[in-house]
Amino acid sequence: MKLVSEFYRIFIRPVDPGLFMTKYAAKSICACLVALMLAYMVGMSTKFVQWSVYGSMVVVVFRAGSTLTKRKAVARWLTFAVMFLVPCSTVIGNHNIGLELYLFLLAFAVFFVQVLGVAAGTAAIGTLIVNLLALTSPDTLLVGLERSGAVLFGSTVAYVFVFYLWPINPEKILTRAGAVALTDIGDYFRAVASSSGRKEDLQQIAEIHDRSVESVRRYRRFMEAMNVDPVKELGSYEGPSGLYALLVRMIEAVVGLSNSRKFAEHSAVFKDMRFKFSDLTGRSAVAFDVLAAGISTGKGEVDLRGLDEGIAELESELLRLGAYNRDDELRDEFLEAWGAVYGLRNLSIEFAEMSKLFCKGGVCSVR
Repeated sequence: MKLVSEFYRIFIRPVDPGLFMTKYAAKSICACLVALMLAYMVGMSTKFVQWSVYGSMVVVVFRAGSTLTKRKAVARWLTFAVMFLVPCSTVIGNHNIGLELYLFLLAFAVFFVQVLGVAAGTAAIGTLIVNLLALTSPDTLLVGLERSGAVLFGSTVAYVFVFYLWPINPEKILTRAGAVALTDIGDYFRAVASSSGRKEDLQQIAEIHDRSVESVRRYRRFMEAMNVDPVKELGSYEGPSGLYALLVRMIEAVVGLSNSRKFAEHSAVFKDMRFKFSDLTGRSAVAFDVLAAGISTGKGEVDLRGLDEGIAELESELLRLGAYNRDDELRDEFLEAWGAVYGLRNLSIEFAEMSKLFCKGGVCSVR
């Protein structure tokens, strides 16, 4: 497994995160196959074997939650809901008027539950689909109860297989993808900070920028594939969605620095300041390494005192120059310099916000 992981890290990761999702899909298929084989082995009636498969599918397909604990809870609630409603649907399917009213109420409840979040909405859709199967094949209450028992059998097998025999923690996948995204953004920042403005440098910056944007998109795709709401916790900056928001803001901050990295390039007045600014950006790159490691460990607090003090000194020096009171050309150069310093200040703020995210235990310490 270590050899496969290294192969993925070196060759596949920069292009596509497919190995994670392939493993995720393989586990789901295996869970359904195991439930099907065990149903045959225990001598379950052929007409109820399919309901065992339905039970396993509601566990492996309709999952939600950013942690293993939350996903277990969703699977349990979904199983109980299906077990309770399948006998009702089986009996009501015999009555045309009752079927239409029941179906209307069930559909209304399912779509109304969507406002409670991704987890509730996912469970509701799973409940609706299985109950539609029961409604279209009406029978007696006894048959409905037997179907419910088959659903419980399949759900239990899939639950044990998915969460205990072959568990894949969504938080681990998200933290790995988040660490990759932040590492790529750090590479983008370093390329911006060390660029001399040559055509080759600009081309390299554009390539690394595209790679870092793709990494952030990859992180969101993982969230969506696991039914984790990307915007659920944006305001609180906690959990996977909080990290996603900070990754987006971080890359925007680096883009801002990229646009103003060569401020007042031909002005002798700002020569010393450009040197100090370049030195400060170079030294601040280590924060990306600390934070990327912190995504995995939950301890990514960065000491920003040196960076903030350096930024404050640059701001004071700019104000002492008084360039904003002089001729138009010098005033324009002053505004360029102020924009660059402001961009670095903005990046420092994002460092602090991401550091606080780890202090809250928001990304990966939730179990």
